[in-house]
Amino acid sequence: MCYRFFIGLFLIFGLSWLFPCPAETQQIQPSGIAAFTPPDVAAPNPLQPLAAAPAADQPATDTAARPGRLIRSRDSKLGDRIAKITTNLEKIPQSHDQFWREYDITPYTKGRNFPATVQPEQTVVDWILRQTGIKTWHSPPFGILTADSEKLYVYHTKEVQLVVADIVDRFVNPQFFNESCTIRMISLSRPDWIAKGHQYLRPMWIASPGIQGWILEREGAQALLQELARRADFKEIAPPQFLIPNGIAHNVVSKKQRTYLRDVQISSAALNGYAEDRVTIDEGFGVSFVPLSFLDGLDIAATIKLDIVQIEKMIPLMIDAPTTTNPRQRIQIEAPQVACFNLDEMIRWPKNKILLLDLGTIPLPNYSEQTEPQNFFSGLAKNITPSSRANVLLFIECVANNSVAIPVLPGSPQNGTSVSVTNANSQPITPATVPNNRSGTAIGVNSSYWQGIR
Repeated sequence: MCYRFFIGLFLIFGLSWLFPCPAETQQIQPSGIAAFTPPDVAAPNPLQPLAAAPAADQPATDTAARPGRLIRSRDSKLGDRIAKITTNLEKIPQSHDQFWREYDITPYTKGRNFPATVQPEQTVVDWILRQTGIKTWHSPPFGILTADSEKLYVYHTKEVQLVVADIVDRFVNPQFFNESCTIRMISLSRPDWIAKGHQYLRPMWIASPGIQGWILEREGAQALLQELARRADFKEIAPPQFLIPNGIAHNVVSKKQRTYLRDVQISSAALNGYAEDRVTIDEGFGVSFVPLSFLDGLDIAATIKLDIVQIEKMIPLMIDAPTTTNPRQRIQIEAPQVACFNLDEMIRWPKNKILLLDLGTIPLPNYSEQTEPQNFFSGLAKNITPSSRANVLLFIECVANNSVAIPVLPGSPQNGTSVSVTNANSQPITPATVPNNRSGTAIGVNSSYWQGIR
């Protein structure tokens, strides 16, 4: 009986295989099981419109509609986008009583003999961003800040407009065009100078950690410099021979590239059996200094930015790089030991006082070659010991000129008066814009006291 049962099953399955059912009956699915649909006839997603041929002015980019991509906007210039985009500007936000103003800045941009290659309006924008804060323009309430060579365009609240108007007045006021600042930079091997000079110093607040600031009277500054000049470790890095005009950005960059082997990777395609990873470090210094008088004529503020990168030494490392021809090969790579210093401040002090900044004991970059730059760091390379550290002091003074002309030097590529060129890689730096106003407070120099102090 058993063998008859198996013979029957064999006949049933054999006949089913030889004579299959019609195609329409094969698509019948049990209840509760969805039918499989081939991809080429899949039903469209209701949230995803079918891709259409791009318009004539629509760029052929990878932003076109793709299968499985959610598209909410179709823009003739931007292509298909997931984000919802509207093209009509119905109304500028005015929830905080913002209003529009255009400030004429041509007395500053056109009347101060800037070279055609610079953009002096950028100095105005940078100062506004620094004093008001970047967040003021990129968070509610809605605001606009932009400029060209003739006008500054501002849309914001009354409080912000008052700050902007005050800054623009300071830049375009011709009464301050004949004012300048000088910087004297000296170095000492030890910071014990403060013990004898403390009686002349009146402290002021400085935001950067490790930086101290003071203001000095004329007589006190003269006595302090004479005392420092008697020390054996006294060195004048930058004498106060270069005038930095009021409202003009003085940008100096002096750097050279140091190339070293950072790593190797085994590669059969490489000639030596390994690929080298060589990188460069820009060693040197960058300075940005912008003085700007207040409308009362009593105080002056300055943005000071100083960046120093010093390679103290290169540490050699040996790693295995075996190849078929040299299975015991070892390659020497290097790891740099780098010291950095950064100062970024906006400081306010009285014009009839001297501002003294103690930068602390900081690294000084190593220079092997130097031309004769025309700026207040003209003696920097000659007076720095390679890979040295020193206690650096800055004496900053406001002086008056007899002429309103701006000393624009050759090779000045940016909104500044000069640039130091020490090698082909030198380039200008732009004053940084930071969200907080770091104005210090000080109380109060006669511009002639530098004479006789050498």
